[in-house]
Amino acid sequence: MTDGRNFRSHYYEKVGFRGVEEKKSLQILLKEDPLDIGKLSMFCLRFPLSAMFRPLVWKVILGIVPPHPSTHDFVMQQRSEQFNDLRNALRVMGHIDHTTALSSEFLKMFLLEERRLPLEDEQLAIECQEEECFISLAETVIELFDNEVDAYWITATIRRNLIDKDSVLQLSQRFVTQLQKEDSQLLKHLETTGVLSRMGLVYKAWFGGMFAGVIPPGPLGRVMDRLIGGAPLITVYVAQVFVLTYRRQLLGMTKYDAIVQFLLKVPPDSAEVLVNEAIETWESCRSQTKPDIL
Repeated sequence: MTDGRNFRSHYYEKVGFRGVEEKKSLQILLKEDPLDIGKLSMFCLRFPLSAMFRPLVWKVILGIVPPHPSTHDFVMQQRSEQFNDLRNALRVMGHIDHTTALSSEFLKMFLLEERRLPLEDEQLAIECQEEECFISLAETVIELFDNEVDAYWITATIRRNLIDKDSVLQLSQRFVTQLQKEDSQLLKHLETTGVLSRMGLVYKAWFGGMFAGVIPPGPLGRVMDRLIGGAPLITVYVAQVFVLTYRRQLLGMTKYDAIVQFLLKVPPDSAEVLVNEAIETWESCRSQTKPDIL
């Protein structure tokens, strides 16, 4: 895929609109049989996806549907039946009813599918607390996708295949390393206030939850396009830009609780700008090195 975009296309991309060339390129990729997962992943790394194409592209890359388009309807019918079986089982067991939030339904369906759903309410509450990031992730995906079956399988597959303790640890270490290079004063402040040694809750939300609940779904979808495409390190650049953008506010805070609460929610009015800058920073570094490999 050559980069033959003119100035107007480049400008549209900068302000958040996908160029005609990118749309045509994706349409061509989606007509292939079988679909080329590598090419689709590369497209996600380079360009944001529109709401029209995002469900199919994500499902193919994540393996929810196979690369052969002729099988998609059948596979999604099976996925839908399994979705309904999980939901009905939870209703029979009394774990959900018509008042249960959809994101909570998704979590309990996931736990049931993973054979981790306890029968005791007390133990179930513990499991749900441990999977708090799943709820935030589910809420984000539900906002991005109209189809609840798509939303469940995408959420569950991301949680199952793209998030684990080792990756959260590696991304956390990479964040500290990069912050040391970019702003040692801010890093020192986080150390002296005791925040850096107790960033577990923040790292869990940032890297274990892919910033779901921290950044609004709209802007976050553009970050997740890159994550789905195979760039886990983009979350480090989002974290870096976040703290550097608000370094003055953070340097003015001395209370652990206040700093942590601030780091758990990007101000909504600046989320779009922050995501744009993070993607540009990631792209710049990516052109010089290979930052997508943990």
